[in-house]
Amino acid sequence: MNPTAKRVAQFGILVALSLVLGFFDRAIPLSAVLGGAVPGVKLGLANTVLLYGVYLLDWKSCVLLMGAKVVLSGFLFGSMSAMMYSLAGGALSLAVMLAVRRNPSRGALGIGILSALSTGALIWFRRPLQGTLLWCAILMGLASVGALILWRAIAKHPELSVIGTSLTGAVAHNVGQVLVAVAVLRTPQLLVTYLPVLVGIGAAVGGMTGLIAQRVFTAMRVMPGMNMKETRKGKEAPDGQDPGDR
Repeated sequence: MNPTAKRVAQFGILVALSLVLGFFDRAIPLSAVLGGAVPGVKLGLANTVLLYGVYLLDWKSCVLLMGAKVVLSGFLFGSMSAMMYSLAGGALSLAVMLAVRRNPSRGALGIGILSALSTGALIWFRRPLQGTLLWCAILMGLASVGALILWRAIAKHPELSVIGTSLTGAVAHNVGQVLVAVAVLRTPQLLVTYLPVLVGIGAAVGGMTGLIAQRVFTAMRVMPGMNMKETRKGKEAPDGQDPGDR
């Protein structure tokens, strides 16, 4: 297949996948599951498509993918304000994932520390914790411990690096959206009442989706932790180069 046609087809598949996952994102009532304690929270399934783009596409294509996802999802499912929040979260998430892609263990360490600090902030500012908020705090604490374990595990198992990139991008997406909300709504209190919960939930969800992505990459014979792509014939190509182009 012509390399250009192959890249265009790959790009189109990722855009279509982001729209389908975006539909399911809105259909799954995660906020209701959490008892309404975290309004507007989603699983962020559509954002995981950027994770695939980070490893399968060059950075310019990743930017186009993020822009296409934001615009098309906004017109199909959301509004102009939703597009603004999605753009802020997507841009920061993509920038962070591209930055930590080659050293995701540092990203996992940073998220582990940030999640621990966020858990402490939630306990301090929302005390006494009861009901759903208590479960959120427990989830955030587990996410922090998991991220720190992942930080150590990536050194011995490079194939787990995609999970580190995923949870870093998920947290960055939530941070970007909250920062825009603070600026637009002029509500800085969100930084201490809402952001800590989103950081912990982002780390937990990002770790889960990263694990799924790692399995998918394994099935595709893509080795993110080694910056290599393997074809089914056992050939290898440097990161960013399509094995079919050689």
